[in-house]
Amino acid sequence: MDVEDHFGITIQDSEAERIRTVGDLVALIHGRLAAAHESSCPTLRAFLRLRTTLRETIGDSTFRIRPRQPIAQRLTAPQRRALWKRLAALLGSPPRDLRRPRVLRRILAASLVAILAGAVMAAAAIDIRIMPLTLALAALCMLGLHIATVRFRTMPPREWETFGDVAAKIVGVTTATKRLQLRSVEDVLVELRPLIVKVLGVNGDEVVAGARFVEDLGLG
Repeated sequence: MDVEDHFGITIQDSEAERIRTVGDLVALIHGRLAAAHESSCPTLRAFLRLRTTLRETIGDSTFRIRPRQPIAQRLTAPQRRALWKRLAALLGSPPRDLRRPRVLRRILAASLVAILAGAVMAAAAIDIRIMPLTLALAALCMLGLHIATVRFRTMPPREWETFGDVAAKIVGVTTATKRLQLRSVEDVLVELRPLIVKVLGVNGDEVVAGARFVEDLGLG
């Protein structure tokens, strides 16, 4: 996800399965950048595809949207869920999950803290030896709250909040939308290296084109 956000690309599941080395990932990114340099207005084509998909989803051939328009303001919760189910076909992989509304997320977080604190306090007041039991019960309560609120996940995630954001993700399937100043494979590797170092916690000198993500860099 960090790589996708940094370079403005979308990596399909089938592509991710073929990425074995740093060089494989660099080549994919470089290909997206090269396509961006050769394309003329790919964002418009992606936006029109999104609009067509949305019109088919809600059954309204005249439905209008604007790139900067927030999805949550234009679509109802059921329409958002329906659109998200169809985005996988445009992206080649499932989109990021819809989120719970901000207020509900805050209430849920506060409830989880209260449940955990209550479990610890109960064990301390009754018998510290029952701490594992109270924590297990707290975990079950938290799991129950999580499951009970899944149906309220209707809000687009960060970076997917407007129709323009989603169109950019569709563009990213074939072209890059960021770091377009990068021209060579070496430029891409230099830009990519800090991301890999940050996520995997390896040394920068280990991140070379031939390094294997699993065997050499410990990705797991």
